[in-house]
Amino acid sequence: MRTCLATFVVCGLIGWATSLAHATNLQVLYAFDRTTAQAHQEIKERFEKENPDITVEFLTAAQNYEDASQSIIRSAMIGDLPDVTFQGLNLLRSLVDRDIAVPLDPFIAHDGGAGKLGYDAAMLRAGGLNGKTFGIPFAVSTPLLYLNADLVRAAGVDINAFPTRWQDIVALGEKIDDPGRNIVGFYFQWDITGNWMFQSLLFANGGSMMSPDEKAIAFDQPPGKAALETLELFAKAKMPNLPTSQSRSAFMAGRIGIFADSSSNLGTAIRQVGKSFELRTLRFPLGVADGRLPAGGNLAVMLTRDPQKQAAAWKYIRFATGPVGQTIMARHTGYLPSNSIAINTPELLGDFYKANANFQANIAQVPILTGWYAFPGPNAVKIIDVIKRHTEAVVTGKKTADETMPALTADVRKLLE
Repeated sequence: MRTCLATFVVCGLIGWATSLAHATNLQVLYAFDRTTAQAHQEIKERFEKENPDITVEFLTAAQNYEDASQSIIRSAMIGDLPDVTFQGLNLLRSLVDRDIAVPLDPFIAHDGGAGKLGYDAAMLRAGGLNGKTFGIPFAVSTPLLYLNADLVRAAGVDINAFPTRWQDIVALGEKIDDPGRNIVGFYFQWDITGNWMFQSLLFANGGSMMSPDEKAIAFDQPPGKAALETLELFAKAKMPNLPTSQSRSAFMAGRIGIFADSSSNLGTAIRQVGKSFELRTLRFPLGVADGRLPAGGNLAVMLTRDPQKQAAAWKYIRFATGPVGQTIMARHTGYLPSNSIAINTPELLGDFYKANANFQANIAQVPILTGWYAFPGPNAVKIIDVIKRHTEAVVTGKKTADETMPALTADVRKLLE
């Protein structure tokens, strides 16, 4: 009887432990993006198939990185955080400063270190703050020029001798403009989240948002003025002001000749354009020889403090940023993977990149990437909105660069005080 009872208790405990293992549910939050949403879904399905003891629940996707960040900060106040988030590279700081993000170094070390896991050292630095790793890059983007080669050639320009100065690019766009056929010669996707395209112009001119010690604004110096003047140049050329989804759809429909946008949309553009016109990509113009570009995109961040959940969350982060997850992500999108195993393995992404020439401009810009800047202090998101409001006034022709810079500087300075 005692043997039977003991056997019953042990079996019961095993069953209870098994049911607990199967009950691990991870809540995951990411900012909505049509292409990454498809990648996230496929990664979730593959992960759950390989890890039947863990289920992944996607929370309602945030509209953008700023909304995701604000949602997490509010959730932290009431102790109701998701377990994992895919945070904009520029807003990781807001979670670290508030002690919301969990350091990942112990998990990386336990699994053999960054090299064994395939984490590229330069990419991994994007998730580092205060000497610790708080995020693993999931999807990294660079700004690109997308060309409708058919429209460019029709304007009498050799693609292989394409201009590299904004003045000449805009002038070419004016030649391509054809209102009668609803053709826009040039469009610059200025309103991407986090002032990313403004930072792209600024860094390409050798500038910085703040001084190295972050005690003084630096975007009011000549490189920042040049960035605003470039936006003013677009306004003077009567560039329309289009929402992101509308401009991307217009380009893929063959109605924009030259399109400056994030590489994140490249995968979708290639699929949508198909053979309707020749799509080419070129590197983003640099204003100075040592110009840089901000790395866009997002990284996987652990938020849960529960040990059991942490083990499951790390498994998911490791899978999403590992060879298989990064291959799925890159094939769905134009984002750069951060995992060197995925990049260098022929059957994963090695052969894929060799066979797709339009990805080469994106890859070629990796050596000049720098951080997507996030302002210090509690008003970081408010500052993003302020910069967007001022740059919109310039790009729509309501204000000049000279009028805007002093007001922009004063508004940002107040929020930093």
